[in-house]
Amino acid sequence: MNKHEPLRPCPHCGSKMRAGSLTRHEPICVRNPAAAARYRALLAAAPGSDYGITCGRYVELSTADKTLPTVITMRRLVGVSRWDDVLAAFGLQPPAAEQRAVFCPHCGKFTAAAKLAEHVQECQQQQAARQAAKPKPEPKPRKVYTFKPETVRNRTKPAMQICPHCQMERRNLGRHTCPEAPDVLAWLAANLPDPDYPGCIITVAKYKALPYRAISLTTLEAAYDSWGELAERFGLKLRTGAPAPGSKLDAASIAELHRLAQELHGGAFGPSLSEYQMHAVNGTYKAAGLAKMYGQRWGDVLRAAGLRVGTRSEYCTSAFARRKAHEAARAGIVRRVASKYERDDEPIPREQRGLVAYDTHPARGGGTGHWLR
Repeated sequence: MNKHEPLRPCPHCGSKMRAGSLTRHEPICVRNPAAAARYRALLAAAPGSDYGITCGRYVELSTADKTLPTVITMRRLVGVSRWDDVLAAFGLQPPAAEQRAVFCPHCGKFTAAAKLAEHVQECQQQQAARQAAKPKPEPKPRKVYTFKPETVRNRTKPAMQICPHCQMERRNLGRHTCPEAPDVLAWLAANLPDPDYPGCIITVAKYKALPYRAISLTTLEAAYDSWGELAERFGLKLRTGAPAPGSKLDAASIAELHRLAQELHGGAFGPSLSEYQMHAVNGTYKAAGLAKMYGQRWGDVLRAAGLRVGTRSEYCTSAFARRKAHEAARAGIVRRVASKYERDDEPIPREQRGLVAYDTHPARGGGTGHWLR
């Protein structure tokens, strides 16, 4: 199709289009007298009738005769969207009610209104024949449920037993690893001394790296409060660790860092910046001064002192364990103090529950007033 071809008007309706489209449009134009007369004769329900045919009937005619425009093309030529308006453009009235298509409630098909009663009766007969020919399913056997009587398990807990070595109470001494057993003490006395630092105990990291451990680290931590207490049990000392080459730290700061590492974390890793600020007492410099030596990087301070930097989860776990032990120690000491709003003659305490206490007094305007306390 040539895009530069000029548009030509239709001699009947005046619509502008190119020569190829005009050739197809002119024979079917509704303003063409010959085409309009043909359409008027086809759309009429009967010769000389003022009523038009239904849209379904026109679909049948246009399907059989390919020279007729389709329903969509007819609506576009007339310039309307409803079929009744198409009939009105040719001077015809909408088809009678008995000719209009009606929806069948049984099969879902459209049929003429005049034949609806006959069609519905036929649909009902066909539906009854299909139901009669359909085999009926056999009833399923009824399930019989049998319930066993509920049995009550009488589980008696074994009596507590006392370990003869550590005096700990256990229900099953066969699963108890005693830190004071002779074989365990002999193994600890042979493996706890550090061969690189005579007279000092090995670090927690070295203890974890041992190929065989007669007692787990968790059991030792439950029996001894700290790694230093375990060292004192076997007559050993905590090693201060060798500072890194070129370290700017003095001996007092290194000793304080190692002391906090042993007391707070069992020597597994060094103290955090906030822990050093809170608990350091014998250091030469404060935490800010030590951090300033290494460009505000506290991890470099710990590495210079020969300590490992702990992870965030390790510091949080250690702080939670210390807080839990502190609260457990204060549980039997702290007593509840009565609020200043609580009276001594109340039978029920007023801590989040109880009765409302109030005073009565004569009101100015008469009557009695109540003051809540």
